Parts: sequence; structure tokens; C-alpha cells
Amino acid sequence: MAQTETKPKKEKKEKAKDKAEDKKDKKEDKKDKKEDKKDKKEDKKDKKEDKKDAKTDKGKKDKLEDKADKKEDKKDKKEDKKDKKEDKADKKEDKADNADKKSKGTKVKPAAKEDDGKEADGNTRKKVAGADKTMGKDDKGRTIYQGPRGGQYYINSNGNKTYLKADDKL
Repeated sequence: MAQTETKPKKEKKEKAKDKAEDKKDKKEDKKDKKEDKKDKKEDKKDKKEDKKDAKTDKGKKDKLEDKADKKEDKKDKKEDKKDKKEDKADKKEDKADNADKKSKGTKVKPAAKEDDGKEADGNTRKKVAGADKTMGKDDKGRTIYQGPRGGQYYINSNGNKTYLKADDKL
């Protein structure tokens, strides 16, 4: 009989210990939760402050950038106006010069096409010239070709045939 009485006592003691441990765990959990809540609140405050700071900094940066852009735009507009005025003045001068030349009786030749003197690349030359005969090179180093009817030309940088005048032929 004595043994049956000791088992329930041991069990009771163990249960009491478990309850005490559970209480301790619950208290610790509550403390942890409180600390977590505090940390979250602090984090929220920090984030708000950071956002506020970022907004003010961003706003300042944006304003400064806008001012700089406006200044650049003004400068560009002024330069464009100056260029336009200069172009108009040049055109007026050209007209006056042409009028003077016409009144003197000399003919004004239209401006020739401006060619940068460069030649097209090899593939382009082959495509454009086809089976035309190569005559040699001119003073500027461009390859001169002879067409089927005897005309001489070179391939310009745009890939077009530019025919030579009778004076310039090889």
C-alpha cells in the first residue's frame, strides 16, 4: 500500500513543477512580447523620421536640380537666338554679295555639292561600281572608276557615284 501512495505524490510534485515552469515560460513570453512591441514602435518611429528626412532632402535636391535645368534651358535659348541672328545676318550678306556680283555682270555659280573627300568602304564600292574598270587613284587618294560610256567617277562617303569634270579626269 505504501507504494501506491508514493506514486500519486510524485506525480503531483511533477505536475506542480511543470505548472511552475509553464508559469515562468508564460511570464518570459509576455516580457518578450512587450519588448517586441517596444522595438516595433521604435522602428516605426525611426522609419517615419527617415521618410520625413528623405522627403525634405529629396525635395531640396529636386528644387536644386530644377533650378539648374532652368538655367541651362535659358542659356540654350539665348545661344539659339544668337545663332539664328547670326544666320540671318550671314544670309543678308550673301544676298548683298550676290546682288553685287549680278550687277557687275558676272554669273554666280550655285554652290557645288559639298563632299568631304572621303570614300565609301570597300563593300559599298564593290556594290556600286560593279564590273566597272578601275582607272587609278586621284590626288586625294580616292579610287577612280570608268563607267561603261567612258565617264570617270569615284564613290563618295554616302556610297554614291560622283563623276569627275573633264578637267579632273585621269
